[in-house]
Formats: sequence, structure tokens, C-alpha cells
Amino acid sequence: MVITFPVHGNEIHGSDNPRMDIAIERATAYVTALAQRCAADPQRPRCHFTPPSRWMNDPNGTIRYRGWYHLFYQLNPFGDQWGFMHWGHTRSRDLVVWEDLPIALAPDVLAGEEHCYSGCISLDADGTPRLFYTSVPFADARPFEQWRASPLDDDLIAWQRDRRPCIGALADRLARDPYAFRWCGRTFLVIGDGRRVALFEAPEGDFDRLRAAGTLWTASAEMEFAECPNVLTLPDDRMLLLLSPYRPVEWRLGTFDGQAMTVQAEGRLDLHDAFYATNTLEDAAGRTVVLGWIRGFPAGRGWNGCLAFPRLIEVDGDVVRQRIHPAIEALLELDELPRGPGALAVGDACRVLATLPGSATIWLHGFAINWDGSILTMCGGAYPLTVVGSLRLEIWLDRSVIEVFIDDGRAVLTRVQVGDSGDGLLRVNGEADVRAWRMAAR
Repeated sequence: MVITFPVHGNEIHGSDNPRMDIAIERATAYVTALAQRCAADPQRPRCHFTPPSRWMNDPNGTIRYRGWYHLFYQLNPFGDQWGFMHWGHTRSRDLVVWEDLPIALAPDVLAGEEHCYSGCISLDADGTPRLFYTSVPFADARPFEQWRASPLDDDLIAWQRDRRPCIGALADRLARDPYAFRWCGRTFLVIGDGRRVALFEAPEGDFDRLRAAGTLWTASAEMEFAECPNVLTLPDDRMLLLLSPYRPVEWRLGTFDGQAMTVQAEGRLDLHDAFYATNTLEDAAGRTVVLGWIRGFPAGRGWNGCLAFPRLIEVDGDVVRQRIHPAIEALLELDELPRGPGALAVGDACRVLATLPGSATIWLHGFAINWDGSILTMCGGAYPLTVVGSLRLEIWLDRSVIEVFIDDGRAVLTRVQVGDSGDGLLRVNGEADVRAWRMAAR
């Protein structure tokens, strides 16, 4: 039996499970109910992706398919704090303008499932997208399981779960966050399993034959859990492993022999854990795009969380650099703002390029960024930096969110600051060469 229900004024087909369709319809109604109120909040980012309302966290199932970039994400449709995880869904042609779509997954409550945790989407050997997620039971009734679903339409709107988990209990009862990757013509899937990253292989790319293949990498005792493992294979045959271990996102760079990873270098992807829980996709030019969740917003506003601007990663030797995806430049207004003495009106969303030869403070719409020659201070945090010559900053501000790319992307600092002190002005105290552009929401 297939049923339909209206979402955002469009008739869509549900799954062949009417009770799940009803659950999704109910959850969607809660999300749309507060959309108008949330859209009017002056603190809510207007250029970053946010759901119409309620809570969002990890990006999931990120993929470019049939000309669309699809973003699924952890969603609590019933409140602006974490809970009762669903998979929200949006898509974009350009990584800039996002179209809200119906919720993709709701917990199967009658089967004892409380949450649909994070996961991925990957193409099977026949080119069919397969969705992998972590099924979480009520009251710790069983260990976490990894489940798979297949699409019922080319727009990836409706999904049908398999009748049984594709991966059962692992060493850690809370094993979660499956992520698929390809290496040398082979297809693998990793899962955070406590402090280790468990490795599985799909022979000939066939996820029906998924089998355990050992351990990709194991953390030292100081890491509590290897959440959201992502694996990027590099043109020089090396591997970049991203982890979100209850602190700022970390990377490990090294080699892979088809069984385990040997780490050669490591570092942080962001200096603060406001940027967290990454996932990746490949853009139209074949470049790997890293997506992350921005967190740290207060409760009580009807919405909570947004997607960071898409980032490109470049690895040069043992140096990992990040930069905003060039598609985001479509948000910039055409003309550079004129420079002059005093304050500069940049509005509540802008891009700023700043070169600081020495100590200086930049005030930007309520954010204060201070550089004393060795320590960058912002939002109450102090970040020691080793810089040769002038400090170069690329700052992307969107109301209560700021992403600062330091020294041509060798370091990134993401922060959230919700308050009423924003005045839309840029001021500089000290020596600095500053250029600025306003951003316009699309």
C-alpha cells in the first residue's frame, strides 16, 4: 500500500509502511508550525542553511545525485533541544540555495526504535543510493544497530528500510555513525566503535555482501569515543581521517594498506567545537566538500543549529588547509565596500579580508577579534598561533555565527554569539589592511 500526504503544498509519495508515513507527516507539521516565527528571528543565520524550525545537528547522507546536492541531517521535529532524532532532508543545485524536502526517516517507535542516528548514503554496485544509519532503541533495550534503506523514487524523498540490520552489535554497545568510502577500486564502510574505527568491506561494491574487515585505526586512551569517522582518500594515495571525539574535530593523515591506517601527522580541523560532526560529498568539479554542524545556540528560540558553509580541504605535505567553497561567493554583493576612516557599515552578514602586521582589534557586528602578535582572542577564548609575518584572516559573518579562516586556511575558528550587541559596523583599532563585502541571502 502506498499513501500520499501534502508537504509544503506538494503531493509526495510515502513508503509502503503507512504508520511511518503518518509519523513523518506528524513530525513535518511540528517543523512547519514555527517556520514563520523562526524566520523573523534577527539572530538566526540567514545565509547558512537552517531547517524551517526546531533542532538540527549532524549532517547525514550527503551526496550529489542526478544534478542535486542532497543534505540529510539530524532533526528533532518536536523541540529546539536535542531529542527523538529523525533525518531531515534538503537539496540544492549550487550548495547556496537550499530547498526544504519532507523528512526522510522517523524512528520506528512501535518496533522499539527511539532515534535514527547519523550515517551516510553511498551508491551500490548498480548505482542505486543506499542509506545507512544507526538505530537506537528505547531504554538501552539492545545494542545500537546499523540499518540500511533504499529509495523509492529518484528524488530520494521516500525510503524503505531492510527487514533486518545490516550490521548488528559491535564491541561497544553504542557503536554508530556509518560512513562509506572507496579506495583503489574497493568499497569500505567505517563505524565509530568506542575508541576504534571499525572497518567493513563491500566486495565488488555490493553492500548486500558487507563483511567485517578489522580495525582501520584505534585511538589512545585519552579519546573517549571516535564519533562521526569520515575517510577521505587523497590523490597521492594517502588517507585523511576526520573524527569528532567530543571536542574540536580532529584529523589524522597517513597511509592505508587495505586493512589498517598508519598515521603520519595529526591536527585539528577547527580550533573550537562549535564546528562538529562532519560529513562529505563530491561537488560537480570532483572536489571533496566537507560539511559540518555549527552548535552552541541557546534554547528557547524555536530553532537551534545550522550547517557551516561548505569547505574544501587541500593537503600539502603534512599541512591541511581549508577554504570556503567558491560557490558561497555568489552570496557576496558585487561591489567591495569603500574603505575610509571610522566605522564601516557591513550589515549583519559579510565577508572580511584582514591583514594584521601587528597587534590590532577588529570589532565586527558585536564580535571582537583581538590579535596581540601571538594569541588570537574571540568570544572569551584565547588561541595561540604561530605566524610568520602578518596575520591573514578571512572572516565570514552571518548574524550570530562567525567562521574565521586563519593564515590562508591553515587554521579555522568557528564560534556562535547570540546577543543584542550587533550594530552592523566594522571598526579597527590598530594597524590593519581591511576589505569587506556584504552578503545577501538567496
